[in-house]
Amino acid sequence: MREAYTIDLSSAPRRGTLNTSPIEADAMKMTIAPALLCTLTLAACSDKPPPTQSTPAPAATTAQASNAPWAAMKQDEQRAKDVAKQANQAQDNEQQQIQQQSQ
Repeated sequence: MREAYTIDLSSAPRRGTLNTSPIEADAMKMTIAPALLCTLTLAACSDKPPPTQSTPAPAATTAQASNAPWAAMKQDEQRAKDVAKQANQAQDNEQQQIQQQSQ
């Protein structure tokens, strides 16, 4: 019979890992963390400065600005009312013409 051979793989590196000791791995983490922190800090601080704040607008301008979104809707509503009024007048005129012809 054949003898079974066993191979001790406890000292071999696992697949997908670096062949480093735990001390070297900790040292690598300690160098990557500050470098990443510095990179993120520089990226966050490299933006343009925020625009300066202008002086507040007068109350009249603020009131007009707040009505601006509704102004277009009110114009559309008034236009619809005008069209409905014209349609009703045309219908009334037709009814009067029909009544005059039937008499």
